[in-house]
Amino acid sequence: MERVVLRYKNSIISGLVINELNDLVTIKSSNGYNLTFDRSEIEFLERKNVEYQNQRKMEEIEKGSGSKKISVLATGGTIASRVDYETGAVSPVSDPELIFGGSDILSKFTISVKPIMNQFSENLRPSDWITIGERVAEESRKADGIVVAHGTDTMSYTASALAFMFEESRTPIIFVGSQRSSDRPSSDSRENIEAAINFASTDFGEVGISMHRSTSDGMVSLIRSVRSRKMHTSRRDAFESIGTPPVGLYDGSIRFLGDYRHVSDNIKFRSTMDDKVALIYFHPALSADDLENMIEGKHAAVIMGTGLGHIARDLIPVLKRFVSNGSYIIMTSQCIYGSTNLNVYSTGRELLSAGVIEAGDMVPEVAYVKTMYLLGQYPHEDFVDLFRKNMRGEILERDQPFESLKLVG
Repeated sequence: MERVVLRYKNSIISGLVINELNDLVTIKSSNGYNLTFDRSEIEFLERKNVEYQNQRKMEEIEKGSGSKKISVLATGGTIASRVDYETGAVSPVSDPELIFGGSDILSKFTISVKPIMNQFSENLRPSDWITIGERVAEESRKADGIVVAHGTDTMSYTASALAFMFEESRTPIIFVGSQRSSDRPSSDSRENIEAAINFASTDFGEVGISMHRSTSDGMVSLIRSVRSRKMHTSRRDAFESIGTPPVGLYDGSIRFLGDYRHVSDNIKFRSTMDDKVALIYFHPALSADDLENMIEGKHAAVIMGTGLGHIARDLIPVLKRFVSNGSYIIMTSQCIYGSTNLNVYSTGRELLSAGVIEAGDMVPEVAYVKTMYLLGQYPHEDFVDLFRKNMRGEILERDQPFESLKLVG
């Protein structure tokens, strides 16, 4: 790794080189921000190789004096890290005092921070979802609430997987991430995790995501995991509740906006997932050969079709053969809002005749996770009926857009 000092116009800037590509130079500046320059516009004043330091191991720690016990399970990602801009090391943060600073959270709760893994979320696999679920089930037997610190990029996948795994939970399960690490002045981590811990102290018996409500400080949303989606690459309000308001808000106190499943006296946890499921984004150049390669050896495929749920007609025979061999095709939409409807146009009716199953207004990533869960847990002859059931709030009733649904376990 290379540390540099450069001149750009009338400014002297120092930082670590991230990459030099196509006459562009990107550095991590000493204040934590990534800056990209045209090579012709800068002058290097100093370039020096520095040794990359290995990540320090996160240790378990317990602090606080409150009566309610909250377990914070760290899996990695931005929220669980801070950057040493001199060496380039990314170090995990485990001390709640470093996370909360002047907050009174440690006087309200007893917080145990426990590492599960230390991975950026793009590296997590379905087997990791199961590991996280098992640890959540274990901790929920002795804590009053569970918070899972997770990278934001695939947090909706993991949180939705746990939503299906936990038919009943005796504690809230709240996922939390941040867009900016805790050492940066503009970090959203402190408010997000403070809100998550407060949400985890309630009787919310589901799996939710705690993230900034807007780009400004002061309000954090609790989003039902199976209606969540990361909508922006870098903004602090990156997560949105799709098609329905968030379940709750936190601005120093908690306000629930609708109904939710309450905590149970029992834990019903079923973790087996079938990972032989494809998630495919249809595009105009998708060929029959490409589609066949994508679904070969899979037990099901979730397709993100256009509009109401369409793909090119010449691909339908491929899907028909796949379904005739006992596998499943689920049709979702690339549109963020609205529902599939395969009865409107002739292409949709042909898809229905080929055995394609509509996902309605399910978020495509959630339909994908739900398919993996159902195929891993239930006889295949029950799949279609179970897929169409609203199990965890993943399906909306359009005539009741501002009310939560009655959930079936």
